[in-house]
Amino acid sequence: MHGLSFILVFAIMIVSGSAHAGGSKKKDPKEWVQPTHIQMSPMMLPAGHTNVPITFFLEAKKPKLVEDICKKIPRVRDAVLLTISRKPITVRKNRLVLKGLDRRIFGPVNRAIGRKYVQKIFVAKGAVRLGTGKIKQRPFAVIGDCVNILRSSREREQAARAAQK
Repeated sequence: MHGLSFILVFAIMIVSGSAHAGGSKKKDPKEWVQPTHIQMSPMMLPAGHTNVPITFFLEAKKPKLVEDICKKIPRVRDAVLLTISRKPITVRKNRLVLKGLDRRIFGPVNRAIGRKYVQKIFVAKGAVRLGTGKIKQRPFAVIGDCVNILRSSREREQAARAAQK
Protein backbone atom coordinates (compact mmCIF):
# COMPACT_ATOMS: atom_id res chain seq x y z
CA MET A 1 0.00 0.00 0.00
CA HIS A 2 2.87 2.36 0.82
CA GLY A 3 4.44 1.85 -2.64
CA LEU A 4 1.13 2.65 -4.33
CA SER A 5 0.82 6.00 -2.54
CA PHE A 6 4.39 6.91 -3.58
CA ILE A 7 3.57 6.17 -7.22
CA LEU A 8 0.39 8.24 -6.96
CA VAL A 9 2.28 11.22 -5.51
CA PHE A 10 4.98 10.92 -8.18
CA ALA A 11 2.34 10.81 -10.92
CA ILE A 12 0.70 13.95 -9.54
CA MET A 13 4.09 15.71 -9.49
CA ILE A 14 4.68 14.84 -13.14
CA VAL A 15 1.22 15.99 -14.22
CA SER A 16 1.47 19.27 -12.31
CA GLY A 17 4.97 19.95 -13.63
CA SER A 18 6.70 19.76 -10.27
CA ALA A 19 9.18 17.13 -11.42
CA HIS A 20 12.26 18.56 -13.13
CA ALA A 21 12.30 17.98 -16.86
CA GLY A 22 15.43 18.26 -18.95
CA GLY A 23 14.22 21.22 -21.03
CA SER A 24 12.26 23.07 -18.37
CA LYS A 25 13.14 26.67 -17.62
CA LYS A 26 13.96 27.56 -14.05
CA LYS A 27 12.94 30.89 -12.58
CA ASP A 28 15.73 33.21 -11.60
CA PRO A 29 15.65 33.41 -7.76
CA LYS A 30 16.86 37.03 -7.93
CA GLU A 31 13.97 38.06 -10.16
CA TRP A 32 11.64 40.41 -8.27
CA VAL A 33 7.98 39.42 -8.31
CA GLN A 34 5.47 42.07 -7.37
CA PRO A 35 3.44 40.88 -4.36
CA THR A 36 -0.35 40.96 -4.12
CA HIS A 37 -0.42 41.88 -0.41
CA ILE A 38 0.11 45.39 0.90
CA GLN A 39 0.92 45.99 4.52
CA MET A 40 -0.35 49.33 5.76
CA SER A 41 1.55 51.07 8.50
CA PRO A 42 -0.04 50.52 11.94
CA MET A 43 -2.89 52.85 12.92
CA MET A 44 -4.15 53.93 16.33
CA LEU A 45 -7.90 53.29 16.26
CA PRO A 46 -10.59 53.89 18.89
CA ALA A 47 -11.66 50.81 20.84
CA GLY A 48 -13.93 51.19 23.81
CA HIS A 49 -12.62 54.14 25.85
CA THR A 50 -9.05 53.98 24.57
CA ASN A 51 -7.01 53.73 21.35
CA VAL A 52 -5.25 50.57 20.19
CA PRO A 53 -2.72 49.89 17.41
CA ILE A 54 -4.12 47.84 14.51
CA THR A 55 -2.32 46.79 11.32
CA PHE A 56 -4.22 46.11 8.10
CA PHE A 57 -3.08 43.98 5.17
CA LEU A 58 -4.79 44.51 1.82
CA GLU A 59 -4.90 41.76 -0.80
CA ALA A 60 -5.09 43.06 -4.38
CA LYS A 61 -7.00 41.13 -7.02
CA LYS A 62 -3.96 41.14 -9.35
CA PRO A 63 -0.28 42.01 -8.80
CA LYS A 64 -0.43 44.81 -11.39
CA LEU A 65 -3.09 46.61 -9.29
CA VAL A 66 -0.82 46.91 -6.26
CA GLU A 67 0.83 50.06 -7.57
CA ASP A 68 -2.53 51.83 -8.03
CA ILE A 69 -3.59 50.87 -4.50
CA CYS A 70 -0.29 52.10 -3.06
CA LYS A 71 -0.74 55.49 -4.70
CA LYS A 72 -4.05 55.88 -2.85
CA ILE A 73 -3.02 54.57 0.59
CA PRO A 74 -3.59 58.01 2.25
CA ARG A 75 -7.22 57.89 1.07
CA VAL A 76 -7.52 54.32 2.38
CA ARG A 77 -6.18 55.39 5.80
CA ASP A 78 -8.70 58.26 5.91
CA ALA A 79 -11.57 55.91 4.98
CA VAL A 80 -10.58 53.44 7.72
CA LEU A 81 -10.25 56.20 10.34
CA LEU A 82 -13.60 57.70 9.39
CA THR A 83 -15.39 54.34 9.48
CA ILE A 84 -13.90 53.23 12.80
CA SER A 85 -14.33 56.62 14.46
CA ARG A 86 -18.07 56.47 13.73
CA LYS A 87 -18.37 53.10 15.45
CA PRO A 88 -15.30 52.15 17.52
CA ILE A 89 -13.94 48.61 17.78
CA THR A 90 -15.90 46.58 20.34
CA VAL A 91 -14.21 45.51 23.58
CA ARG A 92 -15.62 42.58 25.59
CA LYS A 93 -14.05 41.39 28.83
CA ASN A 94 -10.97 43.54 28.15
CA ARG A 95 -10.41 41.89 24.76
CA LEU A 96 -10.75 43.41 21.29
CA VAL A 97 -13.46 41.97 19.07
CA LEU A 98 -11.88 42.09 15.62
CA LYS A 99 -14.36 39.68 14.06
CA GLY A 100 -16.22 41.44 11.26
CA LEU A 101 -13.89 44.47 11.23
CA ASP A 102 -12.56 43.48 7.81
CA ARG A 103 -16.10 43.35 6.37
CA ARG A 104 -16.92 46.70 7.95
CA ILE A 105 -14.06 48.54 6.25
CA PHE A 106 -14.09 46.58 2.95
CA GLY A 107 -16.63 48.85 1.21
CA PRO A 108 -15.13 52.17 2.35
CA VAL A 109 -11.62 51.03 1.34
CA ASN A 110 -12.71 50.10 -2.19
CA ARG A 111 -14.68 53.35 -2.50
CA ALA A 112 -11.59 55.30 -1.41
CA ILE A 113 -9.53 53.65 -4.14
CA GLY A 114 -12.26 54.24 -6.69
CA ARG A 115 -12.54 50.67 -7.93
CA LYS A 116 -12.83 47.17 -6.53
CA TYR A 117 -9.08 46.51 -6.49
CA VAL A 118 -8.98 45.02 -2.98
CA GLN A 119 -10.42 41.53 -2.68
CA LYS A 120 -9.66 40.80 0.98
CA ILE A 121 -8.51 42.62 4.10
CA PHE A 122 -6.60 40.99 6.95
CA VAL A 123 -6.55 42.56 10.41
CA ALA A 124 -3.74 42.12 12.93
CA LYS A 125 -3.91 43.32 16.52
CA GLY A 126 -0.92 45.45 17.44
CA ALA A 127 1.78 47.13 15.44
CA VAL A 128 3.35 44.69 12.97
CA ARG A 129 6.73 45.79 11.67
CA LEU A 130 6.85 46.97 8.07
CA GLY A 131 8.96 45.00 5.63
CA THR A 132 9.02 42.17 3.18
CA GLY A 133 9.55 38.53 3.90
CA LYS A 134 7.81 35.43 5.08
CA ILE A 135 5.60 35.69 8.13
CA LYS A 136 4.38 32.31 9.29
CA GLN A 137 1.73 33.64 11.69
CA ARG A 138 -0.19 35.43 8.92
CA PRO A 139 -2.71 33.82 6.54
CA PHE A 140 -0.48 34.62 3.56
CA ALA A 141 3.21 34.45 2.74
CA VAL A 142 4.44 37.62 1.04
CA ILE A 143 3.90 41.18 2.21
CA GLY A 144 4.64 44.14 -0.04
CA ASP A 145 5.75 47.48 1.29
CA CYS A 146 4.34 50.40 -0.70
CA VAL A 147 7.53 52.44 -0.35
CA ASN A 148 9.53 49.89 -2.36
CA ILE A 149 6.74 49.43 -4.92
CA LEU A 150 6.34 53.16 -5.54
CA ARG A 151 10.13 53.60 -5.71
CA SER A 152 10.41 50.88 -8.37
CA SER A 153 7.55 52.45 -10.37
CA ARG A 154 9.36 55.83 -10.36
CA GLU A 155 12.54 54.11 -11.53
CA ARG A 156 10.63 52.43 -14.39
CA GLU A 157 9.11 55.78 -15.41
CA GLN A 158 12.53 57.45 -15.39
CA ALA A 159 14.01 54.62 -17.46
CA ALA A 160 11.15 54.90 -19.97
CA ARG A 161 11.71 58.69 -20.29
CA ALA A 162 15.43 58.15 -20.76
CA ALA A 163 14.77 55.54 -23.46
CA GLN A 164 12.50 57.95 -25.35
CA LYS A 165 15.22 60.64 -25.43
